[in-house]
Amino acid sequence: MIFSPKAKRELSWILLFTSCLTLMYILVFGDGGFVQVRKYRAELQDLQLENLRLRKKHRDYLERIDRLKTDAYEIERIARERYNFARPGDIIVNLQE
Repeated sequence: MIFSPKAKRELSWILLFTSCLTLMYILVFGDGGFVQVRKYRAELQDLQLENLRLRKKHRDYLERIDRLKTDAYEIERIARERYNFARPGDIIVNLQE
């Protein structure tokens, strides 16, 4: 089939246009495209916030462990609260609900 120069030019423009549209679709909606990258960034941000929360919780636990190892008053406070211990001479009052 022989095409005229004008038909060749129009055909090349059509091919270029469809190639550009296909490439744009792949860049936006394809694997690793703009939509996927935005989703991954949001997921990354959520994971980073969770990581910060867990780091703070871990730091708080380490501080509490350190207090329990070094502070006798902390151990006494926990024993009084949790196990209802009392010092000699303390008066214990039990209230019914």
